[in-house]
Amino acid sequence: MKHRLPVAVVYLAVGVELSCGLELPHHEDFAVGMSRDDIRARFGEPARTQELAKSDERIWGPIEDFWPEVPVGATVEIWGFRSTMSVESDRGSRAEAGQTELYFVNDSNTVDGIGFYIEGAVYESN
Repeated sequence: MKHRLPVAVVYLAVGVELSCGLELPHHEDFAVGMSRDDIRARFGEPARTQELAKSDERIWGPIEDFWPEVPVGATVEIWGFRSTMSVESDRGSRAEAGQTELYFVNDSNTVDGIGFYIEGAVYESN
């Protein structure tokens, strides 16, 4: 029994060390105008990427506020990063986990727009 406690303490210390290194960036840390290289240097590679070609005005999801700025026929590359966003409520401020989306229009080297969705959010079309 004497030897189990030090081993447990080592495992606990390693676990705390690893979890501290996994802190998610804040949505507010991303900004329009950031370069692809700056983003990779600060946040690493995106958790997911996607491309959309704009063929009409309808779209649902975090990109819907930015979509009107995209010309018809343009291609938008989306980089997704797990992140948190501060949300205000009547109980005060709290961090919500989700995903920040960075939008690059027509192979732009810099971010043209940003969106965020809270983990578990579902976007439906009518």
